[in-house]
Amino acid sequence: MDDRNDINKFRKKTKRRSLYLRMGVALLAVLVVILIAVNWDRLISPFKDAALEVGSGGFPVALPGSTEYVMDELGDNFYLMTDTYLYTYNSDGANIASIQHGFQNPVSDSNSRRVMIYDRNGKGFKFYSRAAEVYSSVLDDTIVFGSIGNVERCAVVTTSSRYSNYLYVFNGEGRQIFRWASPENKIMQVCFSDNDGSIFVSVIGEKGGELRLSVMRFDLNNAESAIWQTETGSSVTYSLQYTPEGIYVVTEDGALLLDSESGEITARNTFTKSIFGIPETDGLRAVIFNDSGFNGETVVAYNEELAAEFSLTPDRITAFDVSGGRLYLLTGNRLKVYDSSLMGIKEYELDDVYGDVKIIGSNAYLLGYNSVQRQAL
Repeated sequence: MDDRNDINKFRKKTKRRSLYLRMGVALLAVLVVILIAVNWDRLISPFKDAALEVGSGGFPVALPGSTEYVMDELGDNFYLMTDTYLYTYNSDGANIASIQHGFQNPVSDSNSRRVMIYDRNGKGFKFYSRAAEVYSSVLDDTIVFGSIGNVERCAVVTTSSRYSNYLYVFNGEGRQIFRWASPENKIMQVCFSDNDGSIFVSVIGEKGGELRLSVMRFDLNNAESAIWQTETGSSVTYSLQYTPEGIYVVTEDGALLLDSESGEITARNTFTKSIFGIPETDGLRAVIFNDSGFNGETVVAYNEELAAEFSLTPDRITAFDVSGGRLYLLTGNRLKVYDSSLMGIKEYELDDVYGDVKIIGSNAYLLGYNSVQRQAL
């Protein structure tokens, strides 16, 4: 009898252990399912783009017309940003990822591989590939603006109780690699060199009772202090761009070109009209002015010495872009193309009225109220 009791006890212990083991496996499976469900978008998004068939998206890309969209390029792809989501698409209009950013006042900037979204007047920013979030960061102070580099670095300018502004630079993994406090000046614009090794900063402050603008260069790989600082005038900076010819600065009163190595001003021009828009330079340096005489706009193209070389007075401009030395002007349902001498070379009649245009490769991507259309060029 004692032997049988021992055997029964052993069997009960064995069954109990087996039950506990099955319960543990089941609980682990449930936890894995929950973990996958919570992180599904992040886990699956890297494989989406590879799985897309060419042409599976198609144009026009239909959008809900109940929200405002921002469109920009992402290498050969494009993205749309709303007040809640970031949507990335391949060149055939197929959705790659739909990611909720969670910012109240989102502003975006992009290069060929990454999208940066920061919360203006908030404290957070996030970095994305075309398929997923790469990293996010929350700063101590309020963000004024941010800018992405040409590779994987980005800059963030914040307010501060001790200084006018703080400038932070982060690498592609979200690690801070540079910080500079602006003690007396307001930081207006920043831009990176072609390899992200240097950052150029325009600041405005007071000197002798007058506003004075300066441009500075910092070496991010050996940042002790500014390599050079050049005073450029008293006007607010509208645009700061790195070009092969130097640092192209556009202010409310004129344009300057600074040697990127020395900071020497190599060319200067003065404007007589107010600025409507400044396209990024890509084989054509143009500025669009308000023209009260024509009740519209005037485009002026400048040479390497910043001398006005060509001009154009088109119909009222809805949006514009520069790519490969050509100027693209969108006017409602027409897209007009001009060469580097601002001579008209082509005009496309579009299927609808559009509000924005981005030239990516050999196509124009057009943002409408409830769609994105692609026009072959």
